Formats: sequence, C-alpha cells, structure tokens
Amino acid sequence: MVKGKSHTGTWSRLDQVALDIEFLLISVVQGVALAALAGGAAGIFTSLDWFAIPYAITAFLIVLIFWSGAIIHALSFIDWPLDLMHSFLYFLASFVEVMAFTHLENPMLWFIFILGFQIVSAVLYKYDLGLIKKHEARFSQSKESRALFAHTIGQQEREINSYVPLAILYSAVAVGSIWFYPTLFIEKGYHLVFITGQLLFSVMFLKNSMQAFQKRSALLSRVIE
Repeated sequence: MVKGKSHTGTWSRLDQVALDIEFLLISVVQGVALAALAGGAAGIFTSLDWFAIPYAITAFLIVLIFWSGAIIHALSFIDWPLDLMHSFLYFLASFVEVMAFTHLENPMLWFIFILGFQIVSAVLYKYDLGLIKKHEARFSQSKESRALFAHTIGQQEREINSYVPLAILYSAVAVGSIWFYPTLFIEKGYHLVFITGQLLFSVMFLKNSMQAFQKRSALLSRVIE
C-alpha cells in the first residue's frame, strides 16, 4: 500500500505498533521455549548426564538462532498492516520447538520434533521471502535502501536454498538411523555422533547469523540517516 504524504505520521505510528507487536511476539514465544529448556536442562546439568548435555547446549543455540533471526527480520520488513499468517507460523514453530526441548534425554523424540521444527521453519522462511519481495518498491528509493534489500533477500534465499534443506536432511537421516538401528544408536550411544554434528552446525549457523545481523544493522543505520 502506498502511503500518502498527508498520512505519513499516521502510518509511521502504525508501523511502530506493528514492530512493537512483533517484538512482543518474539519475546513471548522464545521466552516460553527458554523456560521449557531451563526446566529440562536443570536436572541434566545437575546430574552431569553427559549423554544429554549436548542436546541441552544445542537447544540453547537454537533459541539464540531463532531469536536473532526473528529480530533482524522484524527490523528489516515488518510494518503495518500485520500479517497474521506470519505470526501464526511463529507460534507453530515455537510449539514444536518446545516439544523438542521437553525430550532432551530421548534422542529419537528429540530428532523427530527438531525435524518438525525445521520443516515449519522452512515454510516460515518461504513465507517471509514473499513478504520481503512485497517490500521491494519501498526499498528502491535510494542506493542505501537498495543495498539493504539486496542483503535481506540474498540472505533469505541463501538460507532457504542451503542451510534449511541441509538441516532437514540431516535430521531425517538421524531419525531414520535411530529408528532402524536402535541397538547401535541408542543402546551403544552412537546418537552422540548425530547430536555433535547438529551442535557444530548450530554454532556455524549462529556465527553466520551474528555476522548477518551486524551487516544488516549497518545497512539499516545508513537507510535511516
């Protein structure tokens, strides 16, 4: 929707309301996830359950990845009117995320729910890509805003085409391996191979998210100067 000059002040306030609601949503859903994780991880760290500790650490990294990605998306393209489907997908992703966090000591259920979380995240990524493209005209007014749009859509497409499919494939392989070979991966403890790989992948993804956050923040600062 084109915002007329006479309504600039009104639309600016509505955009701020939309952004405030988005920040509140992100804080609530990830706050619930973090509370569930803390409740499940307390006993694991207290008893030094070495088989479950990598799951708790990976879960914490997932919270950081989800939160940082949601925040930078909100700053980049969330405005009025609110998109309810986008918000509903946040709730669904967080619901499945919490299900995974309640099974830190059950490798099979952990990977099943993480696989579900990643599939929902893939849908969210694809949906958000559509929202970003709808804002292209708004980002065409200056060289700085065009650079911001290029970085935003470039990162979104890169993650959709590489990180997200790899994560889904990895979890699917883990689920299949544990399902068909429970003696090897559960009784003999080789599920640690899968969770260690997932932990390392999460560290790499978080590092990439932090670098993208810094770059996006710098671009945003130039646009609003």
